Amino acid sequence: MNVLLRVLAILAMAVALTIAVKYNTGYVVLIFPPYRAEFSLSLLIVMLLAVFFLAYGLLRLGAHTLNLPAEVHAFKQERQREKARAAMRDGMAEFAAGHYAKAEKLAVSAMEQGEEAGINAIIAARCAHALGASDRRDAYLAQVGKTCSDYPDAWMAP
Repeated sequence: MNVLLRVLAILAMAVALTIAVKYNTGYVVLIFPPYRAEFSLSLLIVMLLAVFFLAYGLLRLGAHTLNLPAEVHAFKQERQREKARAAMRDGMAEFAAGHYAKAEKLAVSAMEQGEEAGINAIIAARCAHALGASDRRDAYLAQVGKTCSDYPDAWMAP
Protein backbone atom coordinates (compact mmCIF):
# COMPACT_ATOMS: atom_id res chain seq x y z
CA MET A 1 0.00 0.00 0.00
CA ASN A 2 2.85 2.34 0.87
CA VAL A 3 4.48 1.73 -2.50
CA LEU A 4 1.22 2.45 -4.31
CA LEU A 5 0.85 5.80 -2.52
CA ARG A 6 4.43 6.74 -3.40
CA VAL A 7 3.90 5.88 -7.07
CA LEU A 8 0.69 7.93 -7.13
CA ALA A 9 2.45 10.88 -5.49
CA ILE A 10 5.28 10.74 -8.06
CA LEU A 11 2.79 10.57 -10.91
CA ALA A 12 0.80 13.51 -9.47
CA MET A 13 4.00 15.58 -9.24
CA ALA A 14 4.90 14.68 -12.83
CA VAL A 15 1.46 15.77 -14.07
CA ALA A 16 1.64 19.02 -12.09
CA LEU A 17 5.14 19.74 -13.42
CA THR A 18 4.04 19.03 -17.01
CA ILE A 19 1.07 21.39 -16.71
CA ALA A 20 3.24 24.10 -15.13
CA VAL A 21 5.86 23.82 -17.90
CA LYS A 22 3.24 23.74 -20.69
CA TYR A 23 1.51 26.94 -19.63
CA ASN A 24 4.64 28.82 -18.57
CA THR A 25 5.23 31.59 -21.10
CA GLY A 26 8.20 33.20 -19.36
CA TYR A 27 11.62 33.36 -20.90
CA VAL A 28 15.09 34.45 -19.88
CA VAL A 29 17.59 36.39 -21.95
CA LEU A 30 21.24 35.97 -21.09
CA ILE A 31 23.56 38.54 -22.60
CA PHE A 32 27.32 38.10 -22.54
CA PRO A 33 28.64 40.53 -25.13
CA PRO A 34 28.94 39.74 -27.99
CA TYR A 35 26.68 36.71 -27.31
CA ARG A 36 22.96 36.64 -26.58
CA ALA A 37 20.97 33.55 -25.53
CA GLU A 38 17.23 33.27 -25.05
CA PHE A 39 15.82 30.35 -23.04
CA SER A 40 12.40 29.46 -21.81
CA LEU A 41 12.12 29.76 -18.05
CA SER A 42 11.30 26.05 -17.80
CA LEU A 43 14.47 25.07 -19.67
CA LEU A 44 16.57 27.34 -17.46
CA ILE A 45 15.11 25.75 -14.32
CA VAL A 46 15.82 22.24 -15.68
CA MET A 47 19.38 23.26 -16.62
CA LEU A 48 20.02 24.78 -13.19
CA LEU A 49 18.74 21.62 -11.51
CA ALA A 50 20.94 19.50 -13.76
CA VAL A 51 24.00 21.63 -12.93
CA PHE A 52 23.20 21.42 -9.21
CA PHE A 53 22.89 17.62 -9.23
CA LEU A 54 25.99 17.24 -11.39
CA ALA A 55 28.01 19.44 -9.02
CA TYR A 56 26.63 17.52 -6.03
CA GLY A 57 27.58 14.20 -7.65
CA LEU A 58 31.09 15.42 -8.44
CA LEU A 59 31.58 16.66 -4.88
CA ARG A 60 30.39 13.31 -3.47
CA LEU A 61 32.69 11.47 -5.87
CA GLY A 62 35.61 13.65 -4.77
CA ALA A 63 34.87 13.08 -1.09
CA HIS A 64 34.60 9.34 -1.67
CA THR A 65 37.88 9.35 -3.61
CA LEU A 66 39.67 11.21 -0.81
CA ASN A 67 38.29 8.72 1.75
CA LEU A 68 39.28 5.69 -0.33
CA PRO A 69 42.72 5.08 1.26
CA ALA A 70 41.14 4.86 4.71
CA GLU A 71 38.49 2.44 3.44
CA VAL A 72 41.13 0.26 1.76
CA HIS A 73 43.18 0.22 4.97
CA ALA A 74 40.12 -0.79 7.02
CA PHE A 75 39.28 -3.50 4.48
CA LYS A 76 42.81 -4.92 4.64
CA GLN A 77 42.76 -4.92 8.44
CA GLU A 78 39.43 -6.73 8.51
CA ARG A 79 40.71 -9.30 6.02
CA GLN A 80 43.81 -9.83 8.20
CA ARG A 81 41.61 -10.28 11.29
CA GLU A 82 39.46 -12.80 9.42
CA LYS A 83 42.56 -14.78 8.42
CA ALA A 84 43.70 -14.78 12.05
CA ARG A 85 40.26 -15.94 13.23
CA ALA A 86 40.27 -18.69 10.61
CA ALA A 87 43.72 -19.84 11.75
CA MET A 88 42.54 -19.87 15.37
CA ARG A 89 39.36 -21.75 14.48
CA ASP A 90 41.27 -24.30 12.40
CA GLY A 91 43.86 -24.69 15.16
CA MET A 92 41.14 -25.44 17.69
CA ALA A 93 39.58 -27.97 15.31
CA GLU A 94 42.94 -29.68 14.72
CA PHE A 95 43.62 -29.72 18.46
CA ALA A 96 40.25 -31.33 19.12
CA ALA A 97 40.98 -33.89 16.41
CA GLY A 98 44.31 -34.76 18.04
CA HIS A 99 46.54 -33.39 15.26
CA TYR A 100 48.86 -31.59 17.65
CA ALA A 101 51.67 -30.59 15.26
CA LYS A 102 49.26 -28.94 12.84
CA ALA A 103 47.25 -27.39 15.69
CA GLU A 104 50.41 -25.88 17.20
CA LYS A 105 51.43 -24.43 13.84
CA LEU A 106 47.99 -22.88 13.32
CA ALA A 107 47.86 -21.50 16.88
CA VAL A 108 51.28 -19.88 16.45
CA SER A 109 50.16 -18.47 13.09
CA ALA A 110 47.05 -16.99 14.71
CA MET A 111 49.17 -15.48 17.51
CA GLU A 112 51.52 -13.89 15.00
CA GLN A 113 48.55 -12.38 13.18
CA GLY A 114 47.33 -10.84 16.44
CA GLU A 115 44.29 -12.99 17.25
CA GLU A 116 43.72 -13.55 21.00
CA ALA A 117 47.24 -14.47 22.00
CA GLY A 118 46.12 -15.95 25.33
CA ILE A 119 43.95 -18.78 24.07
CA ASN A 120 46.23 -19.51 21.14
CA ALA A 121 49.28 -19.64 23.41
CA ILE A 122 47.52 -22.12 25.69
CA ILE A 123 46.49 -24.29 22.73
CA ALA A 124 50.06 -24.16 21.40
CA ALA A 125 51.38 -25.05 24.87
CA ARG A 126 49.02 -28.03 25.14
CA CYS A 127 50.10 -29.20 21.69
CA ALA A 128 53.80 -28.76 22.48
CA HIS A 129 53.28 -30.69 25.73
CA ALA A 130 51.54 -33.49 23.87
CA LEU A 131 54.43 -33.59 21.39
CA GLY A 132 56.98 -33.70 24.26
CA ALA A 133 58.52 -30.27 23.51
CA SER A 134 58.70 -28.82 27.02
CA ASP A 135 60.90 -25.86 25.97
CA ARG A 136 58.29 -24.66 23.44
CA ARG A 137 55.51 -25.36 25.95
CA ASP A 138 57.21 -23.19 28.57
CA ALA A 139 57.79 -20.41 26.01
CA TYR A 140 54.09 -20.41 25.04
CA LEU A 141 52.99 -20.37 28.68
CA ALA A 142 55.41 -17.50 29.38
CA GLN A 143 53.61 -15.45 26.73
CA VAL A 144 50.45 -15.69 28.82
CA GLY A 145 52.33 -15.12 32.08
CA LYS A 146 51.78 -18.65 33.38
CA THR A 147 53.98 -21.59 34.28
CA CYS A 148 53.41 -25.32 34.20
CA SER A 149 52.76 -25.33 37.95
CA ASP A 150 49.71 -23.11 37.39
CA TYR A 151 47.96 -26.02 35.64
CA PRO A 152 47.21 -29.39 37.13
CA ASP A 153 48.87 -32.40 35.52
CA ALA A 154 45.50 -33.77 34.40
CA TRP A 155 44.83 -30.55 32.47
CA MET A 156 48.15 -30.72 30.64
CA ALA A 157 47.69 -34.36 29.68
CA PRO A 158 46.87 -34.82 26.01
